[in-house]
Amino acid sequence: MELSPVRESDYPELAVIADGGVRRHGTPAFIINWDSGSREEIARSIAQYQWSTRANFRVDEWTIEFTARVDGRAVGIQGVSAKDFVRTRSISTGSWLALQEQGKGYGTQMRRAVVTAFADHFDAAAFHSGYFEGNGASRRVSEKLGYSPNGVKTTIAQDGLAHAEHQVILAASDIVRGPDPVEVAGAEVVRRFLGLDTA
Repeated sequence: MELSPVRESDYPELAVIADGGVRRHGTPAFIINWDSGSREEIARSIAQYQWSTRANFRVDEWTIEFTARVDGRAVGIQGVSAKDFVRTRSISTGSWLALQEQGKGYGTQMRRAVVTAFADHFDAAAFHSGYFEGNGASRRVSEKLGYSPNGVKTTIAQDGLAHAEHQVILAASDIVRGPDPVEVAGAEVVRRFLGLDTA
């Protein structure tokens, strides 16, 4: 698996694999209902969100999204975001996988790659995630990687209804690492981009 920052050239392929939704049984998984509608509507949602992450990037608050590829084909997106990262060393993650790619372990690989990379190369100390009640796939990924429960809050999900959202937290020292190392290219440039090593 390879993760690389989402590029505009990725948008058409991402729209194709997200066509028809990325959630099993319609279970809410997101706050914004971006994955419903026609392929054109989904493509527009993907593009608008990606453009917004670039336009709103600041050293003290950012989101970076990665296209996840297996054998060259896009399978989904893994995102990381942080606020005041230089001081908090705390990151939140979110992701989605094409329906046809689910159940193959890719979700675990994607998140393991980013938490390992940010712990080892960007000084992250803690990782936060969450899943709505009934989203067993996301819960299992968190459990496999060593996350611990961190409370429950009520959140309005993409269906417009209030749902229990389970919060989980993972210390960098507790990451359940895989058998293969995570290789990172361009770490020095990204560190400067995130406001690290500026002294």
